[in-house]
Amino acid sequence: MTVHGLLILLIFFIFAGLMIAKKLPTILALPLMAWAMCLAAGMPFTDFINVVVSGGSVKMASSIAVVVFGAIFARVIMKTGISGAIIKNAAELAGDRPLPIASALTAAVAFVFLGMNGLGAVIMIGSIAIPIMTSAGIKPVTAASLLLLGMQTGLAANAANYGAFIGIFGGEVVSSFFIPAFVISALVTALFIIVNVKNERVRSAWAEPDAAAINGKNDKKVPVAALIAPVIPIVTVFIFKAVWGFGAADKGMLDAVGSSIFGFILASLYAILMTHPGRTVNLFSGSIVEGIQDIAGVIFLFIGIGMLVSSVTSPAVAVLLNPVINGLVPSGKMGFLIFFAALSPLALYRGPLNMFGMGAGVAALLMSLKILPVAALAGAFVAVQYVQAVSDPTNSQNVWTAEYSGEETSSILKATLPYTWLMCVAMLILTIFTKW
Repeated sequence: MTVHGLLILLIFFIFAGLMIAKKLPTILALPLMAWAMCLAAGMPFTDFINVVVSGGSVKMASSIAVVVFGAIFARVIMKTGISGAIIKNAAELAGDRPLPIASALTAAVAFVFLGMNGLGAVIMIGSIAIPIMTSAGIKPVTAASLLLLGMQTGLAANAANYGAFIGIFGGEVVSSFFIPAFVISALVTALFIIVNVKNERVRSAWAEPDAAAINGKNDKKVPVAALIAPVIPIVTVFIFKAVWGFGAADKGMLDAVGSSIFGFILASLYAILMTHPGRTVNLFSGSIVEGIQDIAGVIFLFIGIGMLVSSVTSPAVAVLLNPVINGLVPSGKMGFLIFFAALSPLALYRGPLNMFGMGAGVAALLMSLKILPVAALAGAFVAVQYVQAVSDPTNSQNVWTAEYSGEETSSILKATLPYTWLMCVAMLILTIFTKW
């Protein structure tokens, strides 16, 4: 390895350490890392501006668009009261025994997160679901874990959750993982409930959830027909895929990203028309503004990811990193399974396999090397993100959930990691048999 190659690796580890130690936020670390790597590689200034600064800033444009419309829809189902109504109905149907309550509420959370994402959504749903579960005698750490597991299960089939994946692997490849990822998450979450929730009725010291919080801000009852809104985006995507297919427009096929965006728009309008038809314009326009505000930081994060991806895949940097990566990444199926299963904890603590950070650059670099099939590589990163999404103590949703339930983020990590790692392994095995 050349001196320049060693310097690039050193830059990678320095910025990784700064992010893990929370000395530098990810939204600043990623573009700075990209720029430092280009400087270390001796990239010409014109290439740096054209390829990294300009090209990198717009590289994730399709991903940003999906996330924006997903955030708008999330605001719609919050403002219309649909999300709260789903949780309330699930609690009422479950009765007062821990096992049915845990099952029903986790399923309801998963259903809601088919169309929601972001910390605001977690806070709104968690402030209802966690007190209901703990008041039925479910341990706080278990209730907190179930909120996060339910969230991940829903997000597994939510296109807005795959922004970084779409920007690197393409919408057609990524959309093929929605249903398998959802099923694996649902099955392992069910196992978590069976193992961790006892069915004996035990009163908790927690107070009953506030009735106003459950019912939402509006007294108006949400129509039953409106409650299917969260599933409309994913149904739209698969109907479009079945009828037209995803691919080139000149062949009469559709773009997967465009289909996802259309699904979010359709679901938003449906939700508003079912609940507040006389306020369609006001609710939709308000949701646009608030939804974009919710993800302002995510948009800049994606710009930083785009710069990092453009940097590590540029000829100047890639030629120095490729020899090292080629020697580390296995090309066989068994090696693939062992490699990603063993290294999946590196998605924690803003590590190098976290797709909302350095992982995007690593994934892009591996893509450029063509060591593994594109679909297999996409499946590997979908697999390791189970670990990150639920168990990572540095996630904002984990921090809030731990504080709200009176637990430590480390307790949630210990409770969930065996299950999220099992999800990871299951997805890796499925990828080997279906995507290789």
